[in-house]
Amino acid sequence: MTLLKERSILEISGVDRKKFLQGLITNDVEKTSAENLIYAAMLNASGRFLYDFFIFDDGEKLTLDCFDARRDEIFQKLNFYKLRSQVVIKKNDELKIFPNENGLGFLDPRNPKLGHRLYSNNQQPTTSNYHLNRISLKIPESENDLTYEKSLILEFGFDELSAIDYNKGCYVGQELTARTHYRGEIRKKIFHIALAAEKIEKNSEIYCEGKSAGIILSSIFHENKLHALALIKDAQDVDLTKLDFAGQKISVIS
Repeated sequence: MTLLKERSILEISGVDRKKFLQGLITNDVEKTSAENLIYAAMLNASGRFLYDFFIFDDGEKLTLDCFDARRDEIFQKLNFYKLRSQVVIKKNDELKIFPNENGLGFLDPRNPKLGHRLYSNNQQPTTSNYHLNRISLKIPESENDLTYEKSLILEFGFDELSAIDYNKGCYVGQELTARTHYRGEIRKKIFHIALAAEKIEKNSEIYCEGKSAGIILSSIFHENKLHALALIKDAQDVDLTKLDFAGQKISVIS
């Protein structure tokens, strides 16, 4: 199994824990349980992306699986919104996160082909191709693919990753997300691409016949090719067979 070293844990306990979080996230926290893991995002007041995380409830507390690089920010943001809610928010440095294909843990809510997410206090070696699998399934992750306070989560397919519940009550940033969804105003899409390179910086531009067509997101080198996610404009003048990066032809896999 792969130890996801870039992930860490926050916990929210107290009688108001679900009510408190419900008004802050895109998904319905009432779906969480000791058997069910959900995926959700937090947005700013303008509807732009802030954070994403997985959540489950063991009956005593909500456990949030987030990127370690953003944990302190999320901790501060949650405490900012806490006000008089009867909740306790704390960090847990003992619990670790492992994606696995053995049926242990929670089924990944974004896509069952990603397998399960196991939460354990035991350390395990890093031995699998989690990120290659994620990229091949066109599944973005916040710290690797999205841009803080800029990205629109619908362009990154968060609705297809079971991260948004359009029937729940209001939450911060809901208006832009709902309006974009119901009007069908999504102008960019995620693609899995490959090209003959070893490494490319995140947000490097992709071109189509000399015109900017999108950006490269997270990537991983595998079998002499760089496999990456790309955010590409959904426009009539963008021919997916004529994409390039610095003169190198890009193949769109899916």
